[in-house]
Amino acid sequence: MHFRKATESDIERIMEIVADGREAIRALGLDQWQGGYPHRGVIEGDVARGDSYLVEDENGCVVATAMVGFSGERDYDRIEQGAWLTSCTSEDPCYGVVHRVATAAESRGRGAAVFVMAGAEQLARERGAASVRVDTHPGNAPMQRLLERCGYSKCGIIFIGHAEGATPERIAYEKLV
Repeated sequence: MHFRKATESDIERIMEIVADGREAIRALGLDQWQGGYPHRGVIEGDVARGDSYLVEDENGCVVATAMVGFSGERDYDRIEQGAWLTSCTSEDPCYGVVHRVATAAESRGRGAAVFVMAGAEQLARERGAASVRVDTHPGNAPMQRLLERCGYSKCGIIFIGHAEGATPERIAYEKLV
């Protein structure tokens, strides 16, 4: 597998993979991503900022996507029922963030999401970040298992500002890199 930055020409495939992710979340009975988020404008913004990354399989097919950023995350400034492993804030972030992780339906169970997280961690090390932070819906057991399998620590609860009518509560994870 290969981890790389996305380009404008990848947006259609990213949207297909996001649709697969949306359907997988719906199958879990969750309200996350069911209000249209992440919509095309969000993905286009990720690509334009250089924060959109992909995993390609051995045949060069794009099989997973995620946003990996280093500009801080305001929703992470307040954490409840715990604490982050690092003590920085969105004003002066010492961490990378991973959002919008999705795997193509036909590629689930083949390690693409693990590869996404490993790629994000490598980017964080290259940028001198102390950690990688990520959050997930309290009902998203597959994502929670992935994060724990990848060595992330459950740190507490955060609340997202863009829930679009869905549950705003998220379980926050962090891994020192």
